[in-house]
Amino acid sequence: MPTAKGLDPHTPLYGPAQLVSQAPVGYMAKGQHGNSEFLTMVEGKARQTHQHLYRSLRKTCDLLVYGEMDGANSEWSSMQQHAGALVGSSSTGKACNSFSVHAAKTTQHQVLGSGMGWIAVKTGNINAVFVHVPNSIAKSEGQATLFYQNINKYLLQQGHGAIDLVMGDTNQGSNSFTPSVISRATNMIFHDAHPASEVTPSDSHQRSFSGTNSTASKKYDVAVYNTATINIVNVDYLSQSTAVNIDGVNMAAAVTDHMGIFVDVTK
Repeated sequence: MPTAKGLDPHTPLYGPAQLVSQAPVGYMAKGQHGNSEFLTMVEGKARQTHQHLYRSLRKTCDLLVYGEMDGANSEWSSMQQHAGALVGSSSTGKACNSFSVHAAKTTQHQVLGSGMGWIAVKTGNINAVFVHVPNSIAKSEGQATLFYQNINKYLLQQGHGAIDLVMGDTNQGSNSFTPSVISRATNMIFHDAHPASEVTPSDSHQRSFSGTNSTASKKYDVAVYNTATINIVNVDYLSQSTAVNIDGVNMAAAVTDHMGIFVDVTK
């Protein structure tokens, strides 16, 4: 999609998308790119995300959340120019357990709390919990249930109400795992917002995958919603790829090992 680095990232740009080839195998191998170059790739992905979401949703993106990124760290400060102003962030000391929350209008959002593997944000009147469920508990029904139960209990005790939406990297063992354990944890019915077995990222041309992880085999990245409190208007995935220029040729390269997911909801 067309982007313009000097403009607000939420500004819709009109023009045709460019179909590009995938970068050659090994292009993103460890040690091939310095911090500055990688940062530029991630910034470009943020701008691409805003443009794709505008075309998919017919409205600008309200909230953009990155896992495995601490937006309060000075190394990521420039992301605010490309993803949106920083609403808040959380970190447990490890990048893989961090979250960075961005928006065009920060006053419309409130960080409600965070902990190991999660951050909760109230957007309008919706309680969204963004997760990176630790591998050590992700496939245990008992431990995963307790993980979500504790988050929901915290929100209720703080007077914010129950969880409406859970999004992120669940590391789940099966496609039905996360809706099942969250339903058990909250005593409410949660469904996968994108129950199809095939994943077709909206920014990829005629390509479908069996999963969202690096091997496209496991559907780790999901949006799971409370059927009693919100309705799903639209949901889809974004690929791992961002635009790069290789020897003067525009191509696409993966900057993460997980797909992004977007959802438009009403309450």
